[in-house]
Order: sequence, then structure tokens, then C-alpha cells
Amino acid sequence: MMIRELTTPEEFEACMTLQRDGFGWTDVELMPLRFFVVSRHIGGLVLGAFEGAETVGFLSAIPGLRDGRPYWHSHILAVSSSRRNSGIGTQLKFAQKEQALQRGIRLIEWTFDPMMSRNAYLNIEKLGVIVRRYYPSFYGKDRDRLIAEWWLDRSRPSLTGETRRVTIAGDPGAAGAARTRIRQEFLANIKDDFYVAGFERHGETSDYVFVRGAAHVDRAD
Repeated sequence: MMIRELTTPEEFEACMTLQRDGFGWTDVELMPLRFFVVSRHIGGLVLGAFEGAETVGFLSAIPGLRDGRPYWHSHILAVSSSRRNSGIGTQLKFAQKEQALQRGIRLIEWTFDPMMSRNAYLNIEKLGVIVRRYYPSFYGKDRDRLIAEWWLDRSRPSLTGETRRVTIAGDPGAAGAARTRIRQEFLANIKDDFYVAGFERHGETSDYVFVRGAAHVDRAD
């Protein structure tokens, strides 16, 4: 496996193919080729994962600015359907981290569905992200999203002191009532200055683990 930056329109064509294959998207849903050209031109990043001459995965990040702090928003990651669950996504994320640190970027953010335990486990336990923001209907009705914050030069938060938990089922297609409960519990915990610092799996269910101190995360440096 080789991972390197993609730089040319010809290389970005593979990103179009992987969106169709990895997500099953139609042409109208695709991020267009010019998106990858422009995002790299303005300080973003497009990485490709290769097995021989074949591009089997890619990741794209675009620059952002919040409260005077530059960061990358990791906008899209796709892996070939024939290579799912092979660890390519994780390898792309760690390569993204290396690229960010080389360029002076200390924070990478992205969105994910709070009901998807597989993504939550990867993001929180393998990568070490935290979650302080929950956006109801971010992409339309009931398409709620969490914001992953990956602080690249900081150690993983300790799960000590007072903790709270929000439990989700293993089925990402959980009923609307469950989604509503999870939304309410997340928003209540965030309002009380708790943030997600851990994720635990228990067979058919999983727990987001919250610790106190969300308002102080930005002051750690």
C-alpha cells in the first residue's frame, strides 16, 4: 500500500470513480473534479491510496477558519467497495495527520452520523477525536451530525472524574424515537459542559462516554 498526494486532474478522475463505487452515488451527487483542483489550490489536501497502479481510496480536506484558528475540514473519504474493512480508511487518516502537522495544521474536523457505531469507534477510540458539537438535521431532516475534533498535538483526554453516557444500538437504522432520545441527551450533556472523550462497545449496544470541561478544550494550548 502506498499513500501519496494527488495533484493532477488525471489523478482526480479516480476520485470520481471511487465516489460512485464506494458510496453508490449518481453523477449529480458527486463532488466534481474541479472541487479537488480548487481545494488543493487554496491550501487543502487530496490523498490517494494505491495498490500497484490502482487507486483504491482517497481522502480530501479543505481549509477552514474558526475563531482565528486555521484548521482542515476533512470533507470526504472513499474506499473501493472491494477493499472495505481493510484498514485503508484508517491509513489515509494517519497520513492526513502527518501532512497536516508538516503544514502547521493542528486541528482536523469532520462530520459523522451519531447512530453509526463503527464510525464512532474509529473516530473516537482509534484516532482519538473528541465531540463537543451536535447539529440536528445538519444535512436535512433527521440527518443529524456530530463534529469530530482531532487535535493532532494533544494527548487523549482522561476518562476520570464525573462521566455521563449516551447509549446507541448497533443498528444504524434505529427508529425515530431512538434518534430523538439520543439527540436530546447529547444536547443536554453539551449544554452542561460535557464532551465526548470515549466510546465503548457492549455487544448490541455502544456508549458515548462524556467528561466535563468542553469549554476549556481550546485553552489547552
